[in-house]
Formats: sequence, C-alpha cells, structure tokens
Amino acid sequence: MNAEFIYRPVSGQYPEKHFGQITPNCLWVKFEDKDGQVWVGSFKQSWIEQGTFIIKLTSKEKAFIVAGGQSFLIDLNTRKQLNKTEISDTKTAIVDEKEENIYYSSGFDLRYMDINGNDFVLFDNYYFDNIKLNEIRKKKLYATYWNYQTSNEPFRFEIDVLTKEVKDSYYNS
Repeated sequence: MNAEFIYRPVSGQYPEKHFGQITPNCLWVKFEDKDGQVWVGSFKQSWIEQGTFIIKLTSKEKAFIVAGGQSFLIDLNTRKQLNKTEISDTKTAIVDEKEENIYYSSGFDLRYMDINGNDFVLFDNYYFDNIKLNEIRKKKLYATYWNYQTSNEPFRFEIDVLTKEVKDSYYNS
C-alpha cells in the first residue's frame, strides 16, 4: 500500500479517478493497493493555499489526502472517497495510534474523522490564529497554537479526546 504526490501523469498511463471538481489546478496522487495495482487520483484544491500532505493509514489501507487545504479520506482498494462532507482549509492533521481517527484543524476548531469518513467537532470554544497538532499519546491530543492578539509566542494545548477536558498554557496560567 502506498500513496505519494506525483506530477500530472501522461493520460492513460494509469487508471484514473477524480475527486472533487475536475480543474487544471489539481494535485495528483499515485496509489498502490493491497494487490499491487497502481492507479492515480486527481484532487481538487481549495482556493486558499493551506496544507498539502498525505497521512497513510497503512493498517486500514486508506489515506487522508490534503490538497491545498481540501481534505479527502480515500479507500485505496475500492478507490472511493469515504468522507461525505466537503472539508476545506485544513492546515494540520494527525492520526491516532490505532489509525481509527484523524484529527485535523483549519485554525477555527479541532475536528476529527473516523475511519468510515464520519466527521465530528472535538473542540470549538475559541479561535486559533494558527495551530500545529503535535502528537496523540494515551488518548490525549497535544498541540501548539498561536493567538497573535495576545502574544507572538506559541501556547501549549492538550485535550483528552474522550472527556474533552482541556489544559491550555495561556488560559490555565
């Protein structure tokens, strides 16, 4: 199983699947499924340049593709998009240890998507000017965020993904 960004392939070189609107301004990803079959997908990009990265969920044979902020959960074997709602402006994302949930943020709130493509809000109590999700350990999500109205220095943020209890170096000080 593999997923990697590539330059636009020659038409007909691989089987193609298009996700989102087909436009000249899209990103291409080359996939390899569990049977070694190679195919490519084109992905619509958001109009705002945000994150562009791939999170491979190897044990689940899926990939979370972020193309200029536009996000897609793809099943590599069925070649289908699993998330039903459009997700725009993704800046940062991280997957839990069991590859059951993908946590992501656009800066406005923290959200997560389960392995079936269902989308949920984890935290939306205040606005982050910028946020970086660092790690998930023992059911806690650790992040660094910036609130430029308060300081140019980053703050530490921790949230229990089950109870939603928050520890914040700015608000808890």
